[in-house]
Amino acid sequence: MRLDRILLRCGYSASAVIAAIAYFSGQGVANSIALLVASVIVTRVSIYLYFERYLAFRSFEDFSSGKVRHECVACGASCHLRVNLGRDDVDRVLQYAKENGIDETIIERRGNHHWLKRRKDGACIFLKYEGDKPRCSIYNIRPIACRLYPLIPSGTRLRVDPLCPGLSKTEGHTFKEHLSTQNVGTYVRKVLGKI
Repeated sequence: MRLDRILLRCGYSASAVIAAIAYFSGQGVANSIALLVASVIVTRVSIYLYFERYLAFRSFEDFSSGKVRHECVACGASCHLRVNLGRDDVDRVLQYAKENGIDETIIERRGNHHWLKRRKDGACIFLKYEGDKPRCSIYNIRPIACRLYPLIPSGTRLRVDPLCPGLSKTEGHTFKEHLSTQNVGTYVRKVLGKI
């Protein structure tokens, strides 16, 4: 389990303990519930700000400046993220589904936004396992968001998943090599105006 999720669960547990202590020390039900809700909110916001904002953008700076490299270790971490799709991605995935006789819903949509459907466990529906090794069943046509990983678009900026196990100070590709080997340099320049 990822460190951010472990810390989040610990924070929720600590919130429940704090609320119970408040209740049993005579603070009353209303105050205890208010303390529980406030503690949960502070926990969630703190974890989000640290991992998703501070650490993710700092990790991007480290990756793009060469302090950190990346080599995919086929861990399946990217397969548990919501994969937003561009128009080209949608067309490729739907063509794949048609050619392979897939009748189930594979793309979800809200307004003009499309993304790959996820299973109940939060993983992409195209994630399969060979033994205990995660494998993408559409690897050759995988969407740009998958090829970008550990880079994650965030508005008009990029961030890096700071908990990606493929990040290393000595092993793997540099930022520009990653963009080149994953064929995403054009996307990054066009959509995000980077490099």
